[in-house]
Amino acid sequence: MTTTALMPVDPSVTPQQAARVLSIRANLLPQDISDGRRARRTRTAVLVAVVLVLNGLGYWYWQAAAERKDADAEYAAITKQVADVQRGQNKYQEVVKIRNRNTLVEGQLAKLMADDLSWQAMLDLVRTTGTASKTTVTQISGSLNAAALKSDGVGLLSVSGTAPDKKAVADYVKALAALGKKGLADPFVSNVATAAGGGVNFNLTVSITDPALCGKYSVKKCPSGGN
Repeated sequence: MTTTALMPVDPSVTPQQAARVLSIRANLLPQDISDGRRARRTRTAVLVAVVLVLNGLGYWYWQAAAERKDADAEYAAITKQVADVQRGQNKYQEVVKIRNRNTLVEGQLAKLMADDLSWQAMLDLVRTTGTASKTTVTQISGSLNAAALKSDGVGLLSVSGTAPDKKAVADYVKALAALGKKGLADPFVSNVATAAGGGVNFNLTVSITDPALCGKYSVKKCPSGGN
């Protein structure tokens, strides 16, 4: 009879643990097969990345083509508008020519009449200045001195009239002398004589100066707008 010695059971190990089969993991595939699998996975990842990049480039190209198409359409529309405007201008070409001729004529008139004078305004000024002194102007004659247009005295007025007395004539002369800013200066009495019906008759001259020059085509416009 054979005697079998039994090992004492470790009280800390349960029967389930004692009967458990230990898991053992080992890669038994050949090295070339493992390398092939890794290579395939790498190629797949690269292909996916390439496809994504190509898709992105395709979308960008499509968007750029759409924007270019819109830009071409806008350019064509603007070109058509410009052509329409040019055709419209051709209809009024004659009007443009007439306007240019008028501008040229106005420029020539401005040069020719740069030293023009509003005689109506000047004569009215001489007449109304004598109202306060009860002086009546009966005759006025005047002329511009072309040779003196660039000097202070550009012309001369000869004035004849009647007044109650010599003092009234003196007041009138004083009033004319105060009109320097309006183009009159240096009034000079050449004759004062007793009138047959009472009062006096007088003759005087007064210089026309540069401030009086004005006109429609002059640099300085007349207050009344006329010549």
